[in-house]
Amino acid sequence: MRSSESEGPWMYLTIINSGERNWNALVPELHCVGTAPGRDDLIRQTREAIALALEDQPEHQPRLRGRDDLDAGLLADLDGSEELLWLTPAEMNPVSLEIEQALEKAGITQAELARRLGTSRSAVNRLVNPFYWGHSLDMLRRVAAALEAELEVRLTAKAS
Repeated sequence: MRSSESEGPWMYLTIINSGERNWNALVPELHCVGTAPGRDDLIRQTREAIALALEDQPEHQPRLRGRDDLDAGLLADLDGSEELLWLTPAEMNPVSLEIEQALEKAGITQAELARRLGTSRSAVNRLVNPFYWGHSLDMLRRVAAALEAELEVRLTAKAS
C-alpha cells in the first residue's frame, strides 16, 4: 500500500483502489463507500461523503492512524494494491445550509420553492446542495422573497 498524503488532525483514513472501470473508496470508521469513474472525482465525492457523515456526529474525531489500526477482517480483504489516503471533509457552504433551514422553517418543499421562483426543481436542489458555491445575490433575494424571509449579507473583518 502506498501512502500519498501525510496524516494530520481531522483527516480520515481512506482506502482507494482502481477497478476495471471505476475507482472505489472506503472510509472505514465512518462507513462511507464510494465509486467514481476517475480518481479525482472519487476523492472529491469521498470528501463530500465524509462531511455529510460528520454532520450527524459533529464531535467525532478520527481514530484510525494507519494500516495497523484497520479491522483484521478488512485487512484480510486487501491485496496490497490499495492506496491509503488521509482526507479532510469537504467544506460545506453555509448559504446552502441557511436556505435548507429557511425552507424547513417555512414548511415549504423544494418543489414549491421552484414553482414560486419559476425555475426547475433541479435548480432549487442545487441551491440547497451544501457543496454548491454559485449562489448569486439576485437569486438569494428571490429566494428570500419567495420564502417571505429577510436576507442579510454581512462582511466581518478578521481580528488582527
